[in-house]
Amino acid sequence: MLKYRLMISILFAIVFLIIDYYFFQAILNVSKNWSPVWKSVARYSFWIPTILSIAAMLWWTFDNPYRYSANFRNWVITGLFATYFSKIFGVIVLLIDDGQRLVKWVAGYLYKRTEGNLPGEVISRSEFLTKAALVASAVPMGGFVYGIVSGAHDYRVRKETIALKNLPKAFDGFRIVQISDIHSGSFWNKTAVKGGVEMILEEK
Repeated sequence: MLKYRLMISILFAIVFLIIDYYFFQAILNVSKNWSPVWKSVARYSFWIPTILSIAAMLWWTFDNPYRYSANFRNWVITGLFATYFSKIFGVIVLLIDDGQRLVKWVAGYLYKRTEGNLPGEVISRSEFLTKAALVASAVPMGGFVYGIVSGAHDYRVRKETIALKNLPKAFDGFRIVQISDIHSGSFWNKTAVKGGVEMILEEK
């Protein structure tokens, strides 16, 4: 069992490293004109989530995660998913950019153009698409953070009147409460959850 878990962890670690190395090219491009201090902060900080993600995979492999609270396990899983789900959007944009650069390189090689990009010359990464890749990753990440910090307990009451043909008069004015949807494994704010329950009870 440990053997298979280790193989899966290694596979995920390789995928994480590939995604991060590819995405890191955008960080290098965007920070190239920054001051040396901020450039170093941005570039070294980028790899911290990668290290934590691989460490989490190893922890899941060699330790028994069920010895810890469900809340802690949920935070680890959510962190991994949010980080790499967000980066995939940026990678897609970068692939589009690299695709168009490849087309230009092939065109220059086939038609042997005397100006512009010559065969073998590295075509510079589009700054616009590089920044677009960072934005494309930041938007879903921001959504995840908002959903976890605020949206998870943003309880609201929505009232709907339903008309049913042939409904017996005894049910006229009958009220039903539907609670949707409960993330029972991620109740990290008991006070907020209690407030949501009280909202339901107030509806009587």
